[in-house]
Parts: sequence; structure tokens; C-alpha cells
Amino acid sequence: MSYIEIKNLNFSYPLEKKKSLEDINLCIKKGELFLIAGKSGSGKSTLGRAIIGTVPHFYGGTIGGEIKIDAKPIDKMSHKERAKKITMVFQDPEKQLMMNKVHREVAFGLENVCAEEKVIKRRVYEALQFSGILHLSERDITSLSGGEKQKVVVASALAYMPECIILDEPTSQLDPSAADEIVNLIKKINEELGITVIVIEHRVNRWFDAADSIAIMDSGKITSFKDKKDFYNNCSKDEFMFMPDYLKFFKKINFKVMPENFKKARIEFLNSNVTLKKEESSTYKEECSSILDIKKLNCTIDSKEILKDINLTVNKGDFISIMGANGAGKSTLLKSIMGIREYEGAIKLYNQATKDMDIRSIAKHIGYVSQNPNDYLSKDSVYDELKFTMDNYNIYDKKIIKEVLKELEIYDLKDKNPRDLSGGQRQRVAIASILVLKPEIILLDEPTRGLESELKFKLGNILRKLNEEGATIILVTHDADFASSFCTRYILMFNGSIAADGGKKEVLADGIFYTTSINKLLRGKNREIFTLEEALRMCII
Repeated sequence: MSYIEIKNLNFSYPLEKKKSLEDINLCIKKGELFLIAGKSGSGKSTLGRAIIGTVPHFYGGTIGGEIKIDAKPIDKMSHKERAKKITMVFQDPEKQLMMNKVHREVAFGLENVCAEEKVIKRRVYEALQFSGILHLSERDITSLSGGEKQKVVVASALAYMPECIILDEPTSQLDPSAADEIVNLIKKINEELGITVIVIEHRVNRWFDAADSIAIMDSGKITSFKDKKDFYNNCSKDEFMFMPDYLKFFKKINFKVMPENFKKARIEFLNSNVTLKKEESSTYKEECSSILDIKKLNCTIDSKEILKDINLTVNKGDFISIMGANGAGKSTLLKSIMGIREYEGAIKLYNQATKDMDIRSIAKHIGYVSQNPNDYLSKDSVYDELKFTMDNYNIYDKKIIKEVLKELEIYDLKDKNPRDLSGGQRQRVAIASILVLKPEIILLDEPTRGLESELKFKLGNILRKLNEEGATIILVTHDADFASSFCTRYILMFNGSIAADGGKKEVLADGIFYTTSINKLLRGKNREIFTLEEALRMCII
């Protein structure tokens, strides 16, 4: 039975000639978990907004076609009636957090639909416990990490208990274990309570097995598949990128029948005649030319110890990935290096204590991109954002701006207002605003957030090229697949301390959370394979 039915849907944002949604026809069954994948800027989020009615009623624009929820056109529903049927968790949790305390935030939606006080209290604390964040109930929202904020907005939607929940990249800020918890939580809500769930994602690895159906968006158009096997057998070359890595591997080595899930795929591979060549994996070799020295670094925020006795030497030419749970201190470490977080201990940049340098002096050597791209967006066009950064250092060069915009595939957006872009596009603008400076050291906090596999690969190659040209790169990420493809040194942080530091083989092999899906798939035959490219290169059929 169709729960959401969309016919001939078209939409254009104000002052935009190009349609963001074009001839969308889609049926989503009641009670299913429906996965919508697509490139950054393909219209995924816009489609979600259209279903809940904020497009065009909040964003403006021109819309045509019909959307029905439970056989009733949404334009015939009151706001309150629509709100009780469907809600959306947006891509950026910062934009939907309204209250000062966690428990008040989770109660906010229920209060808006006039739920009874006794219902509100029960729902709030059940949702918090169900989401694994009951211990945060009295915390100030501003004290939470990015991942914790994401969990709060998901818990708010769950407490609300509508008939349908749309989630826009709900795991983008979460560490692997927390992301798995959210996937399992949403799956449980879908299976046990019959709530229809629409997940908008470009990273499908975690969601594919849980999904009942899948659709792919590209340039405002949508292609839906009967089921996942239909997608496996009939997806186009461009749509192939949205297949989980383990299925890409099986399809590339010509397995005709799609494994039902990751577990069965691993068993099938172990029982197959396919062998994997042994190849000497690279190990991290420490150089003597250190450029950043950190000694006995400690940081306390609101009486909570965030960093504990960090000792770290960064060498010229390092390409470092820092991974770890949300709240482990990864972002705080980068902020301490930049001098925007108070700390105890010593940080030396080129043997000069950064405490003796102002932020502008540090920024001459270090380019820093935080995990929130909105921190960098203040101008009226993408081009002006990059020009503003270069003007601050009197190095404006339109040729460099053009090169960086083209490399990150946002040149055609140069005249657009950054605040009108998708999350992935804003992320690329923020990264571009730093890359135009060509800094000696680049600090990136979750740079692949909002980017699909193709764009991640291109960003990785840009960073690799800069690294080969002499730039030292430190990135904080939950994306082990990206890190394993491009980084040369890996650091794991837990509870404010460094737990591991070394090469890929030393840190990622046999990892539980912090490794790749390909490593988990193939480690029964070779524990030192981490990427799809490595697997295909070493595969003997």
C-alpha cells in the first residue's frame, strides 16, 4: 500500500532557472525503509523538504505536480495535520536545535503539537534512553559535540512518533559505533512500530542492508528500483557508485547472485575459490624534520577534561588521519593547535611556542577548516568567499581561485550565495577557502562530510597532490575508507588520549570499529587489504 505518492513533481528555487526537482514520480509503501541516494546537489534534500511541505512554503520557489500522504494531497492538509504525519531530521543539526537543555529540546516538538504533559515526559526520556543519550538529558546543548547534537535531533524526531520520519544524512557526524547505533535504532523503530522511514544518504554502506527499496537522484531527476537486487543487476555506471563497497567487489569479480547481506557475503567469499595475493603493505616511517611538537597537552572545558597528556610530533610531509569516538577530543586538539582553545602544556610550530603567536600569525602557516562549513560563509557569492580569504593576506589571484573551484567541481556555483547550496556543496566551498592559500599545514575536521564517493575521491587526490608538493595534512574523520585510501599515518583517540599511532597495518588491521568494510570482508584470507582498489588489484579468480 502506497503511503507517499508523488506525481509529476517539479520545483525551482527563487531566481533559479534550473529545476531542482524535475518530473519526479515515486511511490513509497507504508511501513518500509526507503533509501534515497545521489550526488551532492542532486536534489535529495529538496525532495525531502517538498514531502514535508517546507518547499515551497518556507523556502519559496515554484512548484508543480502532486504529493499525497496517506492518499490525501499535502496542500489540502493543515500544518498541524501534516506535522502529525511526517517529520524530518535535517542535514545540519545546528539549524534545528532551539532549546538550551537536551531534555527540553526533545520535548519541543511534542509541545508544539499540544501533547499531554504526562505523554511528553514519558516520550522524552524513553527516546533519550532508546538513543543511548539519557546521560545527556540535563546537559546544555552548547556543550555537546557534533555527533551528540545529531543524536539529540534524531531522538527529538523519535519522541514525536509521527507516521513517517525523513532523515537527511543522519550519521554524517557520528563515529562508527554511534552510527551503527543510529542505524539499528531507526531500523528497530521501522520494524517494531511500523513507522515509514525515508533515509537520504550518499554513503550507503551502513543503510543498504537495512533498506527495503532504493532510488537514485541525479540532477533533480529520480530513478527508483523495484528492490535492492534490481539495483544490483540493473544500475547504470553512474549509479554503481552508490552500491556498498562489498557489493561493488562481488559485482566486479563477476558474482552473478547478490549476497543478501554483509555477513553472507563474507561467508560466500571465504568459501569461494578466489584467492588474494600477498603484498608488502607500507608502514609509517618517522622523519626527523618535525614541524609541530606537542608536549603534555591538557585541555579542560566546563570542568571536564577533554585532552589528557597528549604528546605528538608531526613531521613535514605527514598525511595524518585522526579517528576516534565523538567526544574523544579530536576537534579540540585541532582547535588547540590553531590557538583558539585554551590549554595547558606546550605546542611548538617550527620550534616557536604558539602561545607566543597570535592567531593570524599561526594562520600564515596553518589552514584550518572546522566541521561546520557555515563558520566560513559570510559573503554573497562563492567567488567572494574565496576572494575575501585571499584579500586578508594580500595574495588575491583569480587564476588560483578558478583552479580550486574547478578541482572541487564548484566553479559553476561561483556566483551563487553559499547559504543556498546543499550541505556537500557548502563543505567544498569551506575547503576551497583554505586551499586557495596553499598553506604549509592543513587541518581538516570531517572534510568528507556531505560528499559522495566520487567527490571524496577527487578531494583525496587534491590533498594527495598538495601533500606530494610538501604540504603537511592532518584530518579528523570517521571515514575509515577515505583515510585508508589517502593517508599514510593513523592516530586513534579515546577519552582524550592517543591510543594508537602508526601506519595502516599497525592501526587499522583487525580493527573492530576503526577499519574498512573491505578489510572486514576479506581479512579471513588477507588482513592487510583495506580498499576496494587494493582488493581488485590483489584478487586472483
